[in-house]
Amino acid sequence: MARLTAFFACLAAAFGLFYFATATPPPLPATAPATEFSAGRAMADVAAMAAVPHPVGSAADALVRDHLIARMTALGLSPHVRREESHRAETVADEVYIAGADIENVIGVLLGRDRALPALVLMAHRDSVPGSPGAADDIAGVACLLEIVRAIEAAGAPRRDIIVVITDGEEPGLLGANAFFADDPSAARAGFVLNLEARGGGGRAAMFETGADNGGAIDLFARTARRPASTSLSVFVYKLLPNDTDFTIAKARGLPGLNYAFIGRQFDYHSPSSTIAALDEGSVQHMGDEVLGTAMALAFAPALPVHAPDKVYADVFGVTVIAYPAWGGWIALAIAGGLIAIGAWRAGRAGELRGIDLAKGMAATVLLMVMAAGALVATRHLTGAGFGFVAQRPLLARFALFEAAMATSAIGAILLSVAMVAGARTRCAGVWSGLLLTSCVLGVALQATAPTIAFMVTWPLIAAGLVSALTGAGARGGLAWAPGALVIVTITAWLGVFLHLLMQGLDVPAALAPIVWLAALSLWPLAWPKARGARRFLPGLVLLLIGLGLALVMRLNSPWTPRHPDAAEPLYVVAPQTGRAWRADQLTPGAWSRAWLTADATPSGPLMLPGLGRPVTAVPAPVIATSAPAVTVERGADGVITLHAVPAADTLTLRLDLDCDTVLSDTHVNGKPIVLAAPGRRTHLRWQAAPEGFTVSFKPVGPGRLSLRWAQYLPGWPRGARPPPPMPPDVMAWDLAGSTVVVGSERVKI
Repeated sequence: MARLTAFFACLAAAFGLFYFATATPPPLPATAPATEFSAGRAMADVAAMAAVPHPVGSAADALVRDHLIARMTALGLSPHVRREESHRAETVADEVYIAGADIENVIGVLLGRDRALPALVLMAHRDSVPGSPGAADDIAGVACLLEIVRAIEAAGAPRRDIIVVITDGEEPGLLGANAFFADDPSAARAGFVLNLEARGGGGRAAMFETGADNGGAIDLFARTARRPASTSLSVFVYKLLPNDTDFTIAKARGLPGLNYAFIGRQFDYHSPSSTIAALDEGSVQHMGDEVLGTAMALAFAPALPVHAPDKVYADVFGVTVIAYPAWGGWIALAIAGGLIAIGAWRAGRAGELRGIDLAKGMAATVLLMVMAAGALVATRHLTGAGFGFVAQRPLLARFALFEAAMATSAIGAILLSVAMVAGARTRCAGVWSGLLLTSCVLGVALQATAPTIAFMVTWPLIAAGLVSALTGAGARGGLAWAPGALVIVTITAWLGVFLHLLMQGLDVPAALAPIVWLAALSLWPLAWPKARGARRFLPGLVLLLIGLGLALVMRLNSPWTPRHPDAAEPLYVVAPQTGRAWRADQLTPGAWSRAWLTADATPSGPLMLPGLGRPVTAVPAPVIATSAPAVTVERGADGVITLHAVPAADTLTLRLDLDCDTVLSDTHVNGKPIVLAAPGRRTHLRWQAAPEGFTVSFKPVGPGRLSLRWAQYLPGWPRGARPPPPMPPDVMAWDLAGSTVVVGSERVKI
């Protein structure tokens, strides 16, 4: 019982240290010293720019632009607005997605003493998604940049120019950054880029992405970040994700730099609830603190960081950064192996090490991973929430409860795994040593294949090896357990930070299992049961049932409140070509949407309407005259096919999907070369803030058919149509809610 008590005592202490490590700092008031970053000063700009949604091209976006011009003028940046059409394409699963808009970047320069030096670029985007005030994403980043520039000015004239780039059109497809780095003359002077982003409304600001060959940049970051939050794991994982920010464009052009974001309170991401009141001022303070020190160093440095091989690095509770070359991982593994060998040797001298137990420990690695993955997946599924950002919003509304359920199930999985191995004649020392030796082999494999993330195994192995060496692989008691417990608390809390971040950033419960395994490396001897027989399973089973019970509570109780409301996206969809119309909800209908949709009709089930991209729940409605887009297809004398799509006045978004059953050559969009999808695949075009529309031209290699589907979103409900009833306080209008959508399709022989 004493070991189990120590197990839970270490977990409680680790939670306290974890809480300290993930807490945001107190915001500094507007009266803070001039050279310090003040969230109080930055929040004044957030309040001025994030009162209402301001998507690209909107009147509210223009007001944000004007505020920025005034503020940047006051800071002496001599800002100018660069207006241009911008579009960008990317390919996902062999389908091409092209986004475009007329954007307005706001660019200013804080002049340095030596203008011949490469410039520092500070970048954030000002536009929000439709329907969200975007207080966090990314007005918080914009406000932080203004405050950082002010603090640098207060420290004196920088050595190099600082180019402040506030991009437009990031949300549709990184359009402002694409235009800046492709066409703006000042982009040629960029030497280093700091980009500020947000994916939520709280949490510590992490530096989660770097440019290629980041060794020099990480050395700088480790020296200058005041409250660092970053690891080379995040850089590695982010490369595997389909996510992009404005920094993506800079990185693709070979520029070195650092990318920052906070991701807590993800319920508010791209949501109407992303308001000033919901934004954690401590997150703004942490973003400013972390970036200011690095930006100040870059601004006054005689030279910028050079490209060097990627570093292995991680912060330790926001206090310091440990960084070393990739080859240093072999030294760390040797240290871990040596400590584990000492522990096994001491256990052998005490007669506690048997070959059969070592074999059981080696098998325990697989058992532990399977048990942890199974418990986490079962808990996640039992909540009843779907997967994907919108579908998981019921979990994000009660994230602390969800996190408690997952952590409790994970701890139960550790205890059950230990109990399954702990037979009547099995001894802890041999099993634990076998587990650590197997983990060493996995660490070697990871070091050989992905050295920048091998620290995730190596550091917990060093901690577990140290405890093993102190305690003779758990065979010895006494005072050696006091420093051992301190090591266990420290490494468990450190791994808890990763569990917290991964749970927020990835809706993949099985991906959390490796973190549980790593925590178990040190916790294993404390989890070893004193009881024999079936009783040894009781603690783990109770905890697993508690975790599953918390998930069931989430399933059976509505999460929606005025602070965390349900989302609805009511639309009035009109298809003039077929003389049909529908009332629809583009999201999975909640109680309010179901009541509204079924008030006088029965939903026909999910419908795939032209141009909407995904099935919607809809009921028939009266056809009402609306303004349709002008979509024309012309054949030139040279065989070139020209498709021109012009939206009606006041259009919010025009979406057009096209696919052709023959090969297309000489493909252009708005006169610029671009790759369209191959036959049998679809090209998706999405245009905002472009009253003149867009043109696609191509030359078919042979005869075929061109299929077109479009959806034009107009603001407001159509005149004469019965509008939906007012939403209650626990329901909010999502994205393009309340729009009239004009859909159509055409099939053209070419």
